[in-house]
Amino acid sequence: MGMPPGTSYPQAPQYAQQYVQQYVQPAATKPSAFWVLTVISFLCSFLVGGVAMFFSYQVGERWKAGNVAGARKASQLALWIGLAGIVIGIIFIAALNSAGDSSGY
Repeated sequence: MGMPPGTSYPQAPQYAQQYVQQYVQPAATKPSAFWVLTVISFLCSFLVGGVAMFFSYQVGERWKAGNVAGARKASQLALWIGLAGIVIGIIFIAALNSAGDSSGY
């Protein structure tokens, strides 16, 4: 019922191989490093913004190494840490302004 010994299945036609390469396995796109966001975050909060910039840098490094999942994770971390740095900086600036206004003059 099977194939005779010493024989193998025929190779798939060329058009089928091209279809699989072109449509079934789409190429991944490089995730954003959010550089503008992380630089603004660094200006608002040096410590948190510095951490966000580190993860922005890691996006490119991991992408070049072929680590797509790691690049995506670093991208998401850069985004959320960058946003946190901006929020912390705004809260800090607001606190400084309100402390300056309560001098009684």
